[in-house]
Amino acid sequence: HVTQAQLNLLDSHDTARFLSLAGGDESALRMAMLFMMCYPGAPCIYYGDEIGVEGGKDPDCRRAFPWEKRRWNAKLLDYVRRCIALRKAHPALRRGEYKRLFAQEDVYALGRRLADEVLLGVFNTGTKPWDLNVPVQGYLENGVTLQGVWGEGAVRVQEGRIAGMAVPARTGIIWKT
Repeated sequence: HVTQAQLNLLDSHDTARFLSLAGGDESALRMAMLFMMCYPGAPCIYYGDEIGVEGGKDPDCRRAFPWEKRRWNAKLLDYVRRCIALRKAHPALRRGEYKRLFAQEDVYALGRRLADEVLLGVFNTGTKPWDLNVPVQGYLENGVTLQGVWGEGAVRVQEGRIAGMAVPARTGIIWKT
């Protein structure tokens, strides 16, 4: 019950902004936003993160919101909106059971299940594509096909694994049964 109610945030008024800590690496912020929308609990976006506001340690993290839209990172804002829409569209991402399926080096895979809805996410934080190879035996049956809901392509469970495509560097892919 605690996990489902936890407040998940990437930064706050007490910490340096995520984008600044990541050295301006927007791909890191994008992956973190997508992961946060897939993780149990309540995602919390600190004002300005959605448009790329930077800031160091307190009080620099409390910069005023830049109301002039020309100063916003519009592509990042669109990405964050799509991440939120993904979470809203899939009840399993909000209330579903969570399972870590794979964690090795630069790759993390998770599953979310609620009733008949199963979503599987793979995050490649590395700088090179990763050949998909995630064990799902006992989680998904052989022959199940998953369609991409974030990223392209479909995958099929074979011999207790999903495999057969490359997960691009610095990105996440979400599939649904």
